[in-house]
Amino acid sequence: MIKIYKLVISIGVSLLAGVVGSIFTVSAIQNWYATLQKPAFSPPNWVFGPAWTTLYVLMGIAVFLVWREGFERKDVKNALAIFSFQLLLNVFWSVIFFGFKNPGAAFI
Repeated sequence: MIKIYKLVISIGVSLLAGVVGSIFTVSAIQNWYATLQKPAFSPPNWVFGPAWTTLYVLMGIAVFLVWREGFERKDVKNALAIFSFQLLLNVFWSVIFFGFKNPGAAFI
């Protein structure tokens, strides 16, 4: 049962990062992102929600697979710390790109 809780927490934390990022993304997609010049192969705007939701769920599953190996292990702690930093960067990227409407800074 503990594994189920760890899985739910892992996916929940990942999805929470997506929700925080989406606060800045949703309004900018129609108002700002739609005005950008994009290549012809750029996917339609409606694809982003399902694609990123899937990615965040998969990230949650991945972090669960690491976490279940035991938090007392140094390599697990390191991996979870790196994952947490990466997840934080994902949120900041959404804030910078969509919230501040700054593709250059988001690229960096």
